[in-house]
This record gives sequence, C-alpha cells and structure tokens, in this order.
Amino acid sequence: MTRLLLVEDHVLVRQSIRAFLQGAALEVVGEASTGTEAIQLAIELEPDLVIMDIHLPEMSGIEATRRIRQQCPNVRVIALTAYNEKAYQRALQDAGADGFVLKTAEFSELVNVIRQVMVNSTETLVMPQSQSLEMNDLLTEREREVLACAARGWPNKQIGLHLEISDRTVQVHLQSIYQKLDVTNRTEAVLRALVLGIVHPIEGASE
Repeated sequence: MTRLLLVEDHVLVRQSIRAFLQGAALEVVGEASTGTEAIQLAIELEPDLVIMDIHLPEMSGIEATRRIRQQCPNVRVIALTAYNEKAYQRALQDAGADGFVLKTAEFSELVNVIRQVMVNSTETLVMPQSQSLEMNDLLTEREREVLACAARGWPNKQIGLHLEISDRTVQVHLQSIYQKLDVTNRTEAVLRALVLGIVHPIEGASE
C-alpha cells in the first residue's frame, strides 16, 4: 500500500482529502500544515509520496518540495494547487515535483495521478488529462452563496431568510450544487467545496 504524507494548512480541507484517500486504499501516515513540518515528517516517516499544497505558511510548497527531494530523493511529490499556470508547473518541475493536480480536479483524478506517479520513471510532470475546469465558473453566484451558508451549518429556512428566497428555492439550488459537484448530500458538497476553494474554512465557521 502506498504510504502518503499530506501537507495542507487548512485542517478541514486536509481531513476531507485524507478521508477520500483512505477510501481509495491509500495509507496516510502523516499530516503537516507548514513546509517546515512537511520536511521534518518526510525525513522521519519516509513516506512513498507527499501531497503538497503550494500555498503554505512559513515556506512555500515549492521550496518545501525542493528541500524534501534534496534530503529524501526517493520520496515522490505531487503538488496540489488552485492555479493552473505554466509558471507554477515549471517551478514545480524544477523543484523536483512528480505530479501536479488542480484543486478543481475530481478525487478520482488525484488517485489516478498518485498511481501514475508511483510507476512513472520519466521526468515528465504527471497531471490529469482535464486540468482546465474551474468550479467557481461552474456554480452560479447564487449557488455559491447557498453553499457558503450551508458550510456554516445553517438549515434551509435560515439560508432562505438570509438570502431572501424560499425554502423550496434553497433546496432547488442545493440539488443543482450536488449534481455539479458530483456529490449526494450537503456534507459531501461542503467538504468538496472546501477542498476546491469554493468555500473557505473561515466562511464555514458557525455564527
């Protein structure tokens, strides 16, 4: 079983990614929230692969990737980012990353990239075939508002009062969100939105 180190500074995002990865028969042996912590754990745990968020406090994920590859050359690294830009891809490849996955990718695509990286012997940066879809463009502005309210734990009635729409309209928006995000319920929608950056953890705090 592939042993993974997960590096992400948002706890809720990290926990949701971990849950999906473990459901795919992958073993998460450690978690880090900063680049410095990631380097220390990579040395201590010697995972097969590190899933690295690019934007981290204290040290960027790109620099952390470079240092991990210098000190642990056998450890593979897949970068996880919200930005699909050639400059990031070049910087990551220069730092020694093996894969590059957008936060808008399906979880199944992340799992596929993990498996490809573990058998890939070339220096080509592995990434999903579809790296262009932005979820924020997929959801309407009203759907994003409903999702942000749902992330706070609000029931449909409270969401409707806040947005000045009916309970029935809230439910219609939620059903549309479920379909677009390929989930079946509110909890899954919120977790996926956190991972994709559609809703940020601070927005999901209860009031």
